[in-house]
Amino acid sequence: MKQEPSLAEPVVAQVLPWQQATIEQLLRLKQKQQLPHAILIELKTRVDSRSFGWQLVSALLCQNIQADMSPCGKCQHCELMRANNYPDFTFTTLVENERTHKLNKDIKIEQIRHLIHQLSLTPNLTGGKIALIYPAEKMNKSSANSLLKTLEEPADNATLILLTHNAGRLPITIRSRCQVRTVNHPKAEVAKNWLQTKGLEAEAIEQYQEVAHADAQLALQLYEQDFFQYLQAFRDLLKQYLNNRIDVVAVFNSIKERDEEVLRLMIRNTLLSFIYHQLETPLQVSEKNKLLDLINLINHSNFMLQIEENNLNLQLQFEDVLISLKQILNRGKNHGRTQSGDSVAQHKG
Repeated sequence: MKQEPSLAEPVVAQVLPWQQATIEQLLRLKQKQQLPHAILIELKTRVDSRSFGWQLVSALLCQNIQADMSPCGKCQHCELMRANNYPDFTFTTLVENERTHKLNKDIKIEQIRHLIHQLSLTPNLTGGKIALIYPAEKMNKSSANSLLKTLEEPADNATLILLTHNAGRLPITIRSRCQVRTVNHPKAEVAKNWLQTKGLEAEAIEQYQEVAHADAQLALQLYEQDFFQYLQAFRDLLKQYLNNRIDVVAVFNSIKERDEEVLRLMIRNTLLSFIYHQLETPLQVSEKNKLLDLINLINHSNFMLQIEENNLNLQLQFEDVLISLKQILNRGKNHGRTQSGDSVAQHKG
């Protein structure tokens, strides 16, 4: 396999119960010799999904697929995939920048050109050529355009798989040339049973599923990171900021090591707590305006905190949200800084 620098260690193939149906559907198409040349799979989870991609590719390449549609793990193809060394498989992902030693924020055109070249070569084994792009929404405009010709004129005996967490961020020219599949969040009962096998009690399942918006994989990740402990620490700092005891930079420095997704969730959860606080009492006209401003700030923060060009931008976006929050809460004669600051610690959201 042609390996990207960010994949020094082999990826472990894994499929979750609610993802299995998608793999089975594609395997049946392969058995009927109807497998598309280009497949776009949108995974609604926000959690890293390379393991799903590896399971799918392993299943498509396996020479002795099992009755439950899982790869045998013993044939030459399975062994090569497990060793991260399959000669006809190319994986394209975000790689480390040689200058900054951090992951690039997008998939570059040079990577896509490399992928196209690999697909054009004669296969070494009988399984054909397979290329996997993940996360596909990270292709920049140039790399996406470079991929178009391959989608329009696919190489013989070659399959291109695009995995994405947000199909809407891909150009329509890409999406329209792929067969699209969607892996949704599991149903509540399925999620509950799976999370119970991971050690979560019923109360924790409900709590974490709510904050993760029914994304069971994210709920587990947040549970393992003790999300609510960090949320409370963030709210304590926010209360100090709203009461002018610390500045916004101090708040950011305390949480800047958090994953962007966790940061977005902390902001959203906290803003919701202010909204619930506003709804607990009869609203005057000024308070209704404040409520609308808080709702708009949630939408604004969701957009701002998704821009991931560099750490400086993240800090500026975070500070923008908190400064806007302070301005909103300090409006009105009867709602001073102290009351605004105290309300943040009173509601779970």
